Amino acid sequence: MNVKRYILLAFFFLLANWTFAQTNPTVVRIRLGSSVKFAVRDQAGLYSFQWYRDGKPIANATGAVYTASVAGLYQVVSISTEGCKSDLSDGFLLIIEYADLEVRKISEKRYVGPGEAFEYQISVQNNGNTDATGVVVIDKLPSNLKYIALTCEPIGNVTVVDNVITWKIPALANKQKLILSLKTTAIKAGKVVNTANVTAIEPDPNLANNASTDIKEIIGEVIVPNVITPNGDGKNDVFRIDGLELHPNNILYIFNRWGNEVYRSNGSYKNDWNGNGLNEGTYYYVLKIKEKNGSERSTTGWITLIKD
Repeated sequence: MNVKRYILLAFFFLLANWTFAQTNPTVVRIRLGSSVKFAVRDQAGLYSFQWYRDGKPIANATGAVYTASVAGLYQVVSISTEGCKSDLSDGFLLIIEYADLEVRKISEKRYVGPGEAFEYQISVQNNGNTDATGVVVIDKLPSNLKYIALTCEPIGNVTVVDNVITWKIPALANKQKLILSLKTTAIKAGKVVNTANVTAIEPDPNLANNASTDIKEIIGEVIVPNVITPNGDGKNDVFRIDGLELHPNNILYIFNRWGNEVYRSNGSYKNDWNGNGLNEGTYYYVLKIKEKNGSERSTTGWITLIKD
């Protein structure tokens, strides 16, 4: 709903050599999407006018009334029938009040497997210049996730129904940030895509940050690359086995094409082998893993070492 406020500036009985004593502008605040009318009282059509915003004339703004919806300093000049102009009037500083909500959802960066608990963190922040009211964050957990519990006492009210988390915050001041932390577990391995959304009563000028999606890979088996390029560019510089953190009791062997051992990890492999001292070519690995239940298994394959 637009809120319109009518403000009477003053009478203008001005000659060309008259000047205004400039004072601090009157501050006028309106909500985003609203407008305000600024007006001068014209004596029997003796004057025409030119409205200004931030010291620049506004195109086609020559009437006694101007409707403003853009933030800025508004002033007016009166022009007599003889063409004499006044100086700029005292100003009205129009401030547009808005709440710009930003939500972010981030999962733990460590690797996790099926059935292993991990945390999500949802943050909501008001980047606007006025309070946001009736703030609601909704996080619908995908079918592969199971909610366990909140890990801290949040500000506001949180309910969980049918795997949908609803976080209601009565008011969020400008620049205020709140955080909700929750613990979940994945039912099976695979990619988990989870999105949180935020809304409020006030109109939001930036809808792009009202949703946040986190993508997390739940590791069932270790993921072994088949190429490394140790050239210092930060990509594939080492033989990194994703998900190995879930199997800390392991040892890695690497052999050349003649079956000679060229590398063996000193205890659990630390994702740090880069083929130092070896020629380019194809090598073969054996990764032995001892599970928590005492069973042992081996993963084998090949890897190509490329050097610039």
